[in-house]
Amino acid sequence: MPLLFVLMMCLLGIGIAIFRRSPEAFLEGSTEDAPLRLTRWAVDLLSPRRHEWGQAMLGELGQIEGRSARMRFAIGCVVTALVLPPWGRAAVGVSALTAVAVASVGLYASTAITYGLGAGTWVAAAVLVVLLIGYLLGACALIRRRGVAIPGLLGGLFVALATMTLSGFTFYDRIAPDIAPGHRWFEMVVVPLIVGAVGTWWSGSPVIGRRVARLAAISASLGLYLYGTLAVAVVGAGGPPDDSGSVQYIVGDRLGTNLVLLVLTTLVTATVGWAGAAIAGRLRRDVSTSPPELFLPVDGTDSQQEAGS
Repeated sequence: MPLLFVLMMCLLGIGIAIFRRSPEAFLEGSTEDAPLRLTRWAVDLLSPRRHEWGQAMLGELGQIEGRSARMRFAIGCVVTALVLPPWGRAAVGVSALTAVAVASVGLYASTAITYGLGAGTWVAAAVLVVLLIGYLLGACALIRRRGVAIPGLLGGLFVALATMTLSGFTFYDRIAPDIAPGHRWFEMVVVPLIVGAVGTWWSGSPVIGRRVARLAAISASLGLYLYGTLAVAVVGAGGPPDDSGSVQYIVGDRLGTNLVLLVLTTLVTATVGWAGAAIAGRLRRDVSTSPPELFLPVDGTDSQQEAGS
């Protein structure tokens, strides 16, 4: 409940920040054409070598009439931009996250088959696949942004290592509930705040800081979920004493808990990291706009010397 309260407060803070930045757009909505916004967003995802192609898409959109036809074209541009293979560091990051997602699904299915879990587990598996596809599409869009890939992935590694350092690195630790009162607060409040703040301070832009926080949330959640699923596959119904039911029930419950933590960790880390980026952006702006200090001599010695000279 306290963490849920923190999440709600961060969401409220995000809403207030958006309202203060543009009250008219917040209350009345943007007057810009939605297909045009989508197409511009897709063009921003393209690599510099495809800049001319992106400008051609914007020009072609201007020749299309009818809102539905324009929207279909814009959605096609977004899909194309996301499906096109990225280049350089972005390609490495997307490939790594894709490998983690595929391994997670494989471990989940293997565990479900090994322990003969019921139909509910396979429904959860379908939900997992949909979630992971969404995660990969979001990560692909974020990694393509300039200045986001390396700090975002490093931030995700920092979040994952901080979480495992507090709860433990063994499979037993990943299955056992962490009952230390301060651990959850540190994992889901302090660490994401640091990631968002460092992303903003390093890049000089709270917009990039927010993107860094979102990419860190996705990558950390995927990594922790893979390790947690591996722990369930290896330990099974063993580990901490659990008298809640049969072996199938215990294993299924642990897999379900990992799925809930996947979503919760992503939401909380991204939201609190957004707040950290906003705070750092405000502090950085205040520091850059503050007037320089005037260093006056304590006595009149220096002034007298300057006058005499």
